[in-house]
Amino acid sequence: MKWSQFFNTSIGKKLLVGATGFFLCSFVIVHLAGNISLLYNDRGESFNAYATFMSHNGLIQFIAWGLKVVILLHAVLAIQLTFKNIAARPVKYAVKPGNKTSSWFSRQMAFMGSILFIFPVVHLAQFWWAMHYGTNVPVVTYEGSAHEYRDLYLVVQEAFKMPVNVIIYVLGMIGLSFHLIHGFKSACQTFGLNHKKYNGIINFVGVWLFGIVIPVGFALIPVVIYFK
Repeated sequence: MKWSQFFNTSIGKKLLVGATGFFLCSFVIVHLAGNISLLYNDRGESFNAYATFMSHNGLIQFIAWGLKVVILLHAVLAIQLTFKNIAARPVKYAVKPGNKTSSWFSRQMAFMGSILFIFPVVHLAQFWWAMHYGTNVPVVTYEGSAHEYRDLYLVVQEAFKMPVNVIIYVLGMIGLSFHLIHGFKSACQTFGLNHKKYNGIINFVGVWLFGIVIPVGFALIPVVIYFK
């Protein structure tokens, strides 16, 4: 079987969803590490330096565009698999088996995935577009440095003064939490990593790191900015 044919099968698509999912898991860790600098008490110098580096480094930009492709591929394949599973079971169960056959998180993946597909669009429109193409973004310099930065820190601060933006981001992180809890463990299962020796670690990483620490970290940023 050719590779193109293999990745058109359910197994091939699940492997691609799992692989792209692992890549996105690593991305959210790096992204949170950079975004934490929004809370530093340095008038935005650290965050603006981080944002400038991320938007001007050639390698980072190549990875960033690849990330957009990965997000789209991940979403499309997940949707295809969801509809294929629905089509394979046209007659609903008379009695819903609930957690006996699947976790609550897995049954919410389509809904949570839809929220997460919308969220990056809002995020890119508010901040990525402003950084690259915004005409009203001021330029700032800091003491001891002659370098000028586009003040994306100010753009973020202004955005999170609005309660609706804070609510959107918190809801988006709730969706991310549910999605990552199931998605990480599902990807491990797809690649055959589940084993009684490692399941405890996989569950711990899936629930505590990707399900709680990372989403809460992201959600705290707009909340702290709003109440600061």
